[in-house]
Amino acid sequence: MERRISTTLKAWPVIAAATIVLCYLTQWVARRFGIDLPDQEQMTTVRNCLLHAFDSAELFKTVVGLLVQVLLLAPMLEEALFRGLGWRLPVKFLARGKSAAVWAFAAVSSAAFSAVHYIDFAALAKGGGLRWMPLSSAFIALFFFGLAQCWLYRKTERLWCPMLNHFLFNFTNLVLLLVFPE
Repeated sequence: MERRISTTLKAWPVIAAATIVLCYLTQWVARRFGIDLPDQEQMTTVRNCLLHAFDSAELFKTVVGLLVQVLLLAPMLEEALFRGLGWRLPVKFLARGKSAAVWAFAAVSSAAFSAVHYIDFAALAKGGGLRWMPLSSAFIALFFFGLAQCWLYRKTERLWCPMLNHFLFNFTNLVLLLVFPE
């Protein structure tokens, strides 16, 4: 078991880089073929908040809240929900080692993980009911990220490994968002 974790940790930079490259490649292909990217407006808003975090105390609180949510809460809660409950439990009790079933559950978990990122939580918080934001090419990238997270969890058998990878993924994307706004 320790050897399995050690080997996976050595491959960690490759896994993290591959998931980030996949997201940016998906975005590039979408732009190349003229596919609308409605989530770009949200990314611009996040970037502007990060760049102007020290302009006011209220904006600083918003940025700190955003960072806690994106870097801590999302990786822990999403991985516990989508990898721990949504993938590992069905695999453990229903798949019983059958490879096709394991990856079918991974696909379902990854699709649900992607879909959650398109719920309009702002409208929900205002009492507007459940609304969905328009899907973009990021849906596909998040789906493959979810599959990679399932693979990582399967290889290490430790939920903290996909949580840490998710943190690194989100952190790197925030840094890239500041460096490359497009």
